[in-house]
Amino acid sequence: MIAHLKGRERALEPFGLTGRRAEWIALASLHGGVFTRAQLSDWLGASRFKVLRLVQALTERRLVSEETVGGLKVCRVCARGVYRALGAEDVRFRRITSTEVVVRRLLSFDYVIEHPGLPWLPTESEKVGTFEALGIDRSLMPVRVYRGAAGGARRYFP
Repeated sequence: MIAHLKGRERALEPFGLTGRRAEWIALASLHGGVFTRAQLSDWLGASRFKVLRLVQALTERRLVSEETVGGLKVCRVCARGVYRALGAEDVRFRRITSTEVVVRRLLSFDYVIEHPGLPWLPTESEKVGTFEALGIDRSLMPVRVYRGAAGGARRYFP
């Protein structure tokens, strides 16, 4: 069990995900929303063929889409229901983005999976809550304002 997931991986059972597979999708969803087959293979300790079948099954269930980004096959967790179940529905990871952003997310995720025992703060609310508990005002936190037809949204730690 990965402590910083706080049992959130169990919320993925309705999607047919349990155990290490559920942990993986929860980790990937909360830490960038993208992963490679090689990362998954290494983490599960499974053959590339088994990982290929798993990715195909996830794609068929429309939980993941597989894209080529900068010549690299990348899996993107794209199901809104997965993010909703994890309590992270408003993250922008589901959306297609630039090659540079995908590479940055993959590198960050690599670090997270290499250090699963560290006390990560994967969601905006966890980061904001932790910093506020330390007495740090929101005005000092990194923020980005997104504007749309329905108004704007402030996102901390974008």
